[in-house]
Amino acid sequence: MLSSAFVLIIAGSGRMLAQAARNAGLKPLVIDLFADLDTQSYTEAFFQIPSLAKEQVTPAVEYFIKRYAVTHVIYGSGLEYYPESLNYLDSRMIILGNHPETFARLQNKQAFFSVLDELNIPYPEVAFSAPEHTDNWLLKPLQGYGGIGVKHCHKNDNAGSGIYWQKYQAGTQNSVLFLADGQRVEIIGFNTQSIIRLSETQEFVFGGVINSSELLNEQKALITDWLNRLVPIFALKGLNTLDFIQSDNCSYVLEINPRPSASMQLYDEDLLVRHIQACAGATLAAFGTGNKRLKPSLQPGYTGYQIVYAEHALIIPDKFDWPEWCRDLPESGSLIRTGQPVCSIIVHQKQSSQIAELLLSRQQIIINKIKGFKFMEYKASINKLAQPLVKRLLDNADKLRLGVEKLNNGCTIVDAGIKVPGGIEAGRLIAEVCLGGMGTVTISHSSYTANWPLSVNVYTANPVLACLGSQYAGWSLSHEKYYALGSGPARALASKEKNGQQEPVEELYKDLGYQDEADSTVLVIENDALPPLQIVEKVAAACNIDPSRLTIIVTPTSSLAGGVQVVSRVLEVAMHKAHALHFPLENIIDGSGSAPICPPHPKFVKAMGRTNDAILFAGQVHLFVKGGDEAAEKLAEELPSSTSKDYGRPFAEIFKQYEYDFFKIDPMLFSPASVIVTAVDSGKSFCAGKLDNNLLNLSFNA
Repeated sequence: MLSSAFVLIIAGSGRMLAQAARNAGLKPLVIDLFADLDTQSYTEAFFQIPSLAKEQVTPAVEYFIKRYAVTHVIYGSGLEYYPESLNYLDSRMIILGNHPETFARLQNKQAFFSVLDELNIPYPEVAFSAPEHTDNWLLKPLQGYGGIGVKHCHKNDNAGSGIYWQKYQAGTQNSVLFLADGQRVEIIGFNTQSIIRLSETQEFVFGGVINSSELLNEQKALITDWLNRLVPIFALKGLNTLDFIQSDNCSYVLEINPRPSASMQLYDEDLLVRHIQACAGATLAAFGTGNKRLKPSLQPGYTGYQIVYAEHALIIPDKFDWPEWCRDLPESGSLIRTGQPVCSIIVHQKQSSQIAELLLSRQQIIINKIKGFKFMEYKASINKLAQPLVKRLLDNADKLRLGVEKLNNGCTIVDAGIKVPGGIEAGRLIAEVCLGGMGTVTISHSSYTANWPLSVNVYTANPVLACLGSQYAGWSLSHEKYYALGSGPARALASKEKNGQQEPVEELYKDLGYQDEADSTVLVIENDALPPLQIVEKVAAACNIDPSRLTIIVTPTSSLAGGVQVVSRVLEVAMHKAHALHFPLENIIDGSGSAPICPPHPKFVKAMGRTNDAILFAGQVHLFVKGGDEAAEKLAEELPSSTSKDYGRPFAEIFKQYEYDFFKIDPMLFSPASVIVTAVDSGKSFCAGKLDNNLLNLSFNA
């Protein structure tokens, strides 16, 4: 590919290109501003400089030329401010990228927009002298990248030189990554960008990009046609991106970045090899000769990239343990000033809609880790806390109208409504067992619903551990025709062997970072029949305890006890949905919930439907969270059940519509009707959702 395996990389941050070069079998030498840990790991040698100005670049380049057989250079972002550095590189090495003249032509904004005018390609209106009225105008640097220096224009701004004005255009920030050979274009992918406001003078900084777009095919075809006309005019080669705004059905060009951009790393294909080939003179048509042509996005699903910026000055802790999804990692002890990048994040999901939420969640995880906030720092043993409640249940079995049976292997089975009456108080106590002794459940009369005053109230000072770590019914248990979901403290003990290693039975515990230790445990099963011996032995083995130290409580859905313990999950379903929305669990510090106790029904589907409807139509939850107001408000808006596409009918009807298949129902439906999210750092509260007495009456009276 090259006469020497060495290749010089120069950019503001060289990690992405260095990684791509290493993956292509090359030996990258890097000059950049950060010298991040992962950049160093990909390089043969690196040189950190304070800026990409020619006086800083020159000695670094000469150092590498003198010591290594390097003749070719690839440049990334950051040289927009320093065209003289690019000219110097061209005088000393072979550039694998667009020629400095091409680069300069695209940086000449007046000339660039004139070309767009000639081709009838729309763009937001521009001006090169101050507009008479500054409303809805932006100030932008003539030479810039990544949105740095872009701000809203104000009447008394001291604009200075080196800037131009552009009319603000509302819409979605998009880009298209493409490969060019000077005449022709190959589209790699359309992407959606995010921008972030760092300060009053940095209002539109590049925040991240996802390789997904909501553009229609005809809109993509139009933009591809624009590129087919622009590429030969500017003689573009290699990897480039075109940035544009999509507003309803209209696309508006912003700029062309004539070098590999951040979106390059969202695609699986070895794009750097093709970039090098195109810049070395190969045509796009020739790329398939002799080799099977690769296609972008070989990995199913979508990938997102996001830069984490420091909201306040911070220092990277000593021996900081970076998660595997982090990139561009600064060294321990590094001072990151306000507005500077801390690191970046890359995530992959099957659904593009999940990417933004996951990026936001992981950004908060990183900030919390650096600040020293330890997720699940307060690791109380839910099994030990639950045992006094289990003893109370057994000691008062007759009073509570429960059935208790000792199996031959010593396991204690509690019947809470199959052959015995059970009751509301039994259900209340079982709900507290489900919470692992970490919560309080009370019964009261409340007037917040029109006709159903008897209500359950749930409170816990550790909703993550109590609700997700214990109460959530996440352990799938089956034997022949018997199937049940297990909830309660035993879940936190259960493990299985995988690839010679022990790991939690449920993936959720990897997210929680929690595993309990205890010599006695309890599991709650919602079923109309007692579990077979094989289920009992499976549970004991997974929890690594003797069956004599195991208690299994069975609560039929159609019983009073079963109904109460399910409705008592009103807070848990909110926690589960918050997790599904990728809200940082470590930011949820307290919570409570309430819901009406539904009348039981002898038919399972009706009974199960009513327990769900009590939460969906009348459940109320209040969460107290750390972090910013924006995240708290977003959580409040997305939590209520009414946000689901399946909301609007009793659950039994929905279940029947989907042929009694839970997995066909929109998972966003399972959440309370009304929520309050209080951001404790600011004291602001955000309310969303609504109670629906009509639907509640329809369900409970049906």
